[in-house]
Amino acid sequence: MTSHTVGDLAASLPPSVEARALRTDIRFVEFFGLPGVGKTTTSRLLANSLRRCGPLVGDVRMASEGRTFIARQIYRIGVVAPRFLDREFRLLLTRIVCFVIESRQVSRFDAFRLVWNLIGVVAFVQHERSRRNSIIILDQGLLQGFWSVLLKSRCRKTSENWLDMLAAIGMHDMVFVYLRSETGIARDRLLTRGDQSSRLQRTSPDSDPDLWSAADRACREMAAALEQGMGTEDHIGVLAAVDVERFASPEDVAERALEAVLLACLDRHRLCDSPGQTA
Repeated sequence: MTSHTVGDLAASLPPSVEARALRTDIRFVEFFGLPGVGKTTTSRLLANSLRRCGPLVGDVRMASEGRTFIARQIYRIGVVAPRFLDREFRLLLTRIVCFVIESRQVSRFDAFRLVWNLIGVVAFVQHERSRRNSIIILDQGLLQGFWSVLLKSRCRKTSENWLDMLAAIGMHDMVFVYLRSETGIARDRLLTRGDQSSRLQRTSPDSDPDLWSAADRACREMAAALEQGMGTEDHIGVLAAVDVERFASPEDVAERALEAVLLACLDRHRLCDSPGQTA
């Protein structure tokens, strides 16, 4: 992959496009990948790198920056509750609930938690879209929420399709960064963490040897479906894949993610700036 500096990317903007335009097209950068691959660390490093870009990208914020788990849940309630007045939001909630129930999760608690996490992200995205222009970095977003449903699903045939729901939520202002790695790399990194936040973390390879394979397969299938779906409509979003090698440092991965995000912004501008296209 060719290396680009921020200056190179800024210089390649068409003369008719102001630097501040990068703040208006892409509003969300969402990380996606196996647990342990480095989504949270990379998202924080990317946010810092984007902030150093200054006026090229504008204001940059982490979705859950500075909040404890309890504070995040309280904030989420405050964002979700007003959305119940919106018929479109209620329809999305109904579709997500049907999707999760029909997927036959292991327990009712799992089903409730998955619905709550997904609908919380939907409400957050809708809330931020109505506010000032800024780029929001999510280490756990919509794709990761749908992946969690598919991972624990005992029935893949549902009346609702995750990609259709994602399209209904809206992808026109999103960059999805797929951190792609071998399962062994993600597993080894995950097992070194001190918390027990992931189901994969709490399951030994001996007791469920197929779980990691299923997790990796779900990631790859979702990325392929998303890439194919994006090719069917203009301004449908951006998918960027960043490979994570075993000895790659978090800074190296974040640098590749930065390049992918900035190039996605520039590609969006070139598309919108071409004749016959509108933002």
